[in-house]
Amino acid sequence: MSHVIEATRQYVATLHADDHTGHDMSHVERVVRLAEVIAEGETVDNLVVTLAALLHDVEDHKLGRPSGLVRFHLDTLSVTENQKRHILTVIEESSYSKGVLPSSRESAILQDADRLDAIGAIGIARTFQFAGSRGTALHDGPGSAIAHFEDKLLKLARGMHTEKARQLAMERHAFMETFLHQFEKEWNGICS
Repeated sequence: MSHVIEATRQYVATLHADDHTGHDMSHVERVVRLAEVIAEGETVDNLVVTLAALLHDVEDHKLGRPSGLVRFHLDTLSVTENQKRHILTVIEESSYSKGVLPSSRESAILQDADRLDAIGAIGIARTFQFAGSRGTALHDGPGSAIAHFEDKLLKLARGMHTEKARQLAMERHAFMETFLHQFEKEWNGICS
């Protein structure tokens, strides 16, 4: 199955080659690694987990790509029809904005892995990278980069589905709170 994973990695790398929004190949690879760590000891289809993690942002609405790209790629692979359907469902359920609860352990793992990469030090960096790519204000009320923390990122840790992800999320969440406290002090010109 390594050839299936490698073919998918190459496909995704081509699609994400020019990404400057924080949804680049390094994000994808971190999500894959996190998903694999979370999946250790779980009774899951590891191929589904890895392929879904690799493909999870291919059709992300924020990136403006057409639908059907994931299915097109899956049809080129030696995977079963059940695995294809499962991968598509896992990806569909990974979206935060859709607010869908996972219907399988594979979905729970991908949701947790993707959301872990949205918090902590990497999450902070990705937030500002995305904001910069869209010309979003740094700190000007609703819709700003800083508002995104309250709107979404500070809610992610308490929504983790797996014990491993909950443990990882605690440290990352605490780091974001510390960062935001320091940011507000500096933004307001407090010197102490």
